Amino acid sequence: MSREPRPACRPNAVSYTVLMRALCADRRADEAVGLLRAMQSGGVRADVVTYGTLVRGLCDAGEVDKAAQLMGEMCESGIEPNVVVYSSLLQGYCSSGRWDDVGKVFEEMSKKGIEPDVVMYTGLIDRLSKEGKVKKAYGMMDMMVKRGLEPNVVTYNVLINCMCKEGSVKEAVSVFKKMVEKGVAPDVVTYNTLIKGLSDVLEMDEAMGLLEEMIQGENMVEPDVVPFNSVIQGLCNIGSMRQAFQVRAMMEDSGCTVNLVTYNLLIGGLLRVHKIKEAMELLDEMTSIGLEPDSFTYRILIKGFCKMWQVDRAQGFLSTMRNCGIEPELFHYIPLLQAMCEQGMMGRARNLFNEMDKNFALDVVAYSTMIHGACKTGDLKTAKELLKSMVDERVTPDAVTYAILINMFAKSGDMEEANGVFKQMTESGFVPDVAVFDSLIQGYSTKGEMNKVLELIHKMIAKNIAIDSKIVSTITTSLAASNEGKALLQGLPDFSAEISKGNIISPQELMKMLHNVCPQTT
Repeated sequence: MSREPRPACRPNAVSYTVLMRALCADRRADEAVGLLRAMQSGGVRADVVTYGTLVRGLCDAGEVDKAAQLMGEMCESGIEPNVVVYSSLLQGYCSSGRWDDVGKVFEEMSKKGIEPDVVMYTGLIDRLSKEGKVKKAYGMMDMMVKRGLEPNVVTYNVLINCMCKEGSVKEAVSVFKKMVEKGVAPDVVTYNTLIKGLSDVLEMDEAMGLLEEMIQGENMVEPDVVPFNSVIQGLCNIGSMRQAFQVRAMMEDSGCTVNLVTYNLLIGGLLRVHKIKEAMELLDEMTSIGLEPDSFTYRILIKGFCKMWQVDRAQGFLSTMRNCGIEPELFHYIPLLQAMCEQGMMGRARNLFNEMDKNFALDVVAYSTMIHGACKTGDLKTAKELLKSMVDERVTPDAVTYAILINMFAKSGDMEEANGVFKQMTESGFVPDVAVFDSLIQGYSTKGEMNKVLELIHKMIAKNIAIDSKIVSTITTSLAASNEGKALLQGLPDFSAEISKGNIISPQELMKMLHNVCPQTT
């Protein structure tokens, strides 16, 4: 019996295109193109949808030149690209920053009588926005307007969202005002995005104003839980708990149900201002209405009590969450470890650290915290062992780790080790801060190595490190420790008046003073 498939069972352009779309979605665009070749060999003719799927897949994979070649093949075979295909190619060129090619595509479209629409421009603006190219996205909107197309609410929302994520909230507010002036009514997405952006940068008056406008303004946009929680979070972050609870009341008056996120934010805010009783009452209220604490709730509770040095109570919540079937994550342990180390509870900290080591791949924060704790108690042996373990586990030190180690070695008088870590820190791309220089200057001063002290001042100039009151005190004390330094110090002005005003002296100013009274320091 013949096993040849019946004509009706043979794959057609639609079935091939479905497979190609799946391959492209899986970032396997080259295989999808291979399927096109198999399709053509089998006598099945590709259509505009097939080519469009592949053009988009190749552009998403960054293979824009291949996409352009495929589009050329498409035209040669007598299939004209539509606005969707051109949009994919334009997005590819935009992502690659190939603006000349973007212009050429627009010209080609114009010659063929295909005019870009609002949807196409919005797609391009969205693509640029997601890649953080805010100026280019804004420029694309200007181009859109110049071509006689007016952005719609979706276009504005895309741009506002991008600006808020980049921290350009003032610019986002300007776009919002422009949108309103143009007669485009903001929707719930517009308000949610901008209110969150303003709350994130703690511009709470403006955020509150927008929330009130949303509820009571001319447009009367019905809010969901998102803008209320955004404002509550911002108010909690600045400690304005009375206002935060007023916003909760507004939320309930608007018919919006308080959720777990709202409770978590308010509990965290109360603990931040040490209102323990109120925080626990709110936790009880939350459970009484059927909302069970989640992992984030326990994180807030543990962190909040650790900040108040109530380690036992914080550790109790770690046990409670386990009993409730929620497995702690590394971020639940870190605040506890930090609190124990800060309070010199190194025995308990070591036990907790070992427990963490059994359950998680420890990160740089965990190691740095333990090293700092060991240094504080003068246990240099343990600090060195932890550093060795950190390196063995291939955990790369960060700026904090380096600063801790430099301070430790400098205080112990081991300046060779301190300088070695300093060198490693700069070679790793980290810029030492004023505290690092302070540690090194104190260390070399104790050993009477004035040339090293002056050399460090030179390095501060090169790195443009601002001079604060502490390091000015360290430098003057260091100079006073030697006859050469005393002579140098006598020619310097008194910094105390400026420092008491909170003024910062630049390293260049300090070095100029040093040079004036002692030219050999340059």
